[in-house]
Amino acid sequence: NPSSVDDTLVFFFFTWLLGTIDHNLPRRTKNEADRQAEKREIKRRLTRKLSQRPTVAELQARKILRFNEYVEVTDAQDYDRRADKPWTKLTPADKAAIRKELNEFKSSEMEVHEESKQFTRYHRP
Repeated sequence: NPSSVDDTLVFFFFTWLLGTIDHNLPRRTKNEADRQAEKREIKRRLTRKLSQRPTVAELQARKILRFNEYVEVTDAQDYDRRADKPWTKLTPADKAAIRKELNEFKSSEMEVHEESKQFTRYHRP
């Protein structure tokens, strides 16, 4: 059932997102119990939203989702589908220039919360 697979993927994405958000936000004066309660509440709301999503059959009935009865399959020409890897052709000077530009961006243009600036990772020059 594609809908349940999508729901599962979305649920795992939000669960992962909750974990990363919790680690990336600066710590407030909340205690651990408050943080866990807040996390549980967000998970409960997301789970509820996912459970209320319409099924494929409902979407088809409401003419939102439509599948074609006819499926055409043709042969494709075999060719190398691998992409170029331009980063393998960079000189050490090119790499240093990229690192320098990235560090300049992080230090001057990128918006970072004051309490999180100490965690910004800069690359070696």
